[in-house]
Amino acid sequence: MADINENDMKLTPDNMMGFVLLTDANLDWPRFRHALTEEWHLKISDDEVKDGTVVMRVNDFLVACSLMPNPVPDCEAEECAKNSVVWKDAAAEVAKHKAHCLIAIMSKNGTKTEQAEVFTKVAAAMLTLKNTIGIYKYPTVYESSYYKKVASIMNHGEFPTPVVIHVGMYLTEGGKLSGYTAGMKYFGKDEIEVLGSNAQPGELYSFLTSIAEYVILEDVTLNPGETIGFTEEQKLPITKSKGEALPFDTIKIGFMD
Repeated sequence: MADINENDMKLTPDNMMGFVLLTDANLDWPRFRHALTEEWHLKISDDEVKDGTVVMRVNDFLVACSLMPNPVPDCEAEECAKNSVVWKDAAAEVAKHKAHCLIAIMSKNGTKTEQAEVFTKVAAAMLTLKNTIGIYKYPTVYESSYYKKVASIMNHGEFPTPVVIHVGMYLTEGGKLSGYTAGMKYFGKDEIEVLGSNAQPGELYSFLTSIAEYVILEDVTLNPGETIGFTEEQKLPITKSKGEALPFDTIKIGFMD
């Protein structure tokens, strides 16, 4: 069994964590392992189930999965479900969970993108189990079927940005739409906001997801005073200031404002 200590389980810039939401306090470990190896072709070693916890090496990463026979405390998952823009009945469905399983992935060697991909594969494998509702990954939740569908794009060499980076949206005064990212800090990047846009929700969601993916995969730094665009003609201004939806400085991009 792989060694793990208390510090490994803390949420730090080096760790990625999430909580699979369950209808009951049972987890089909053999089925989960089968999905890891046969559906996702992950190399597993040192795996051992003990007292509702399995710690294993998956590729070059240390993975810990701990079954908790109770809901996520303090209605935290239900509250964050309200942030979902892709799951209509998220809060009501999440409220049905009776147990949860913590997934934590740790590594001091692999890249952040590799770690995010392995986390997504491990989570997708667990979400194949029949008693799963979805996964709570701060600050939102994802339905099992949606998460697995997004994860499947990795089979075609694509990065699962929609379940790695959360895009939130809200209406501002005057009925304009604003949006923000959550999760860029994990990759050492600034979070991004678009304020007061005339875009439709689908347009803004796609734009922020695309920008986030570009910044992560190309290791780009967005600098105030510069512009960005997806065509030669598109030159969207970049600024940086105190966040509107987030409690720290964020990059602002002028998009359809």
